Amino acid sequence: MSRLLSLTLFALLLIQGCSNNRGVPEAPPEPEPLAPPVGSVALETTGMSAVPLDVGIAVFDQGLDNRQEGTRVFPTVRKAESLLIPVTLSTYLENSGAWGAVRVVHSADVFMPLLVEGEILRADGAVLELQVRLRAADGELLLDRIYRDEANSADYPVKAGGEPFEDIYRAISNDLLAMGQSLSDNRRQTLQRLALMRFAAGLSPASFDRFVAVTEQGRYALLSFPAEGDPMLQRLARVRRQDDLFIDAVDEQYSDLRGEVEDSYALWREYNYELQRFGDDYRSTAAERKLNARRGSYAAMQQVYASYRKVKIQEEDLRQLVKGFSGESLETVLEVDDGVFRLSGSVQDRYLQWRQILTRINALETGGQLPNAP
Repeated sequence: MSRLLSLTLFALLLIQGCSNNRGVPEAPPEPEPLAPPVGSVALETTGMSAVPLDVGIAVFDQGLDNRQEGTRVFPTVRKAESLLIPVTLSTYLENSGAWGAVRVVHSADVFMPLLVEGEILRADGAVLELQVRLRAADGELLLDRIYRDEANSADYPVKAGGEPFEDIYRAISNDLLAMGQSLSDNRRQTLQRLALMRFAAGLSPASFDRFVAVTEQGRYALLSFPAEGDPMLQRLARVRRQDDLFIDAVDEQYSDLRGEVEDSYALWREYNYELQRFGDDYRSTAAERKLNARRGSYAAMQQVYASYRKVKIQEEDLRQLVKGFSGESLETVLEVDDGVFRLSGSVQDRYLQWRQILTRINALETGGQLPNAP
């Protein structure tokens, strides 16, 4: 009997986190939805504009500092999700046919004409809630919206190549598409050029600061642009293509890592959904249990314990698979002009190394002063 009571109490604690002092446990509150569900959404597609814009999707904020009361977060999984979600979103943007290059980038430090930033508000297998922002190269915030999608039993088990929350990705892609279509060709060209000049000014301020100004509102303005055929512009375009080599290499590594964890992540979300659904059933009968002072049945407690155990097994599998998601164990090898560069460390460290290499290459080609060695 003592074993039964111990298991019962343990399972209850998994659902509610704590028990009150009156002998009858209270279920944890369901987190308040921050936005209505997106519902059923069809992906909108279109032909590419005459001036197609490149778009970057930055690794999402994990949202651990701003999580809602009642949400259950596994930091290891959330760390992986901060990369999985941008990579998944990128496929929907590519399928819309509206953009130039779509790249997942490690941070907003990578200069792109348009940059998507996001924060994970809730991700537990039952609900996916994201805050998404779209920012232009001139600093203007074009979109800031919270999206919410809810899974149902038909979404699990996850089919091969399937996505339980595909509607949220379609909704985000559609809104980004609408915003992109609202930009004139002149604005598109300005953003492309401004992103290039901001990149150039970071490499060689003495040569390129005169092309970009910062307004009183903290925005970036394009003052001028080198003439077509200008040797300086040709050199800059070549260096920019070399920078794209690094970004594309990291983007490919992110996609490869997604493929490695896809199966484990699908199972983790399914088991977590089961646990969440049991929690909903628990909340719906909590008042009755409190009035009648009844404990949950042993069979019910076994169910929640089994689901919890599955979740922990899948979390441990993910822990092993996502060790490289921080980039600490990855190496980027790039070949440029018959030279091979091996970069190591975190993604941020590797990009810093690469920018230093490009800065020195640019200085050598232009006859400028070499920067001090780091």
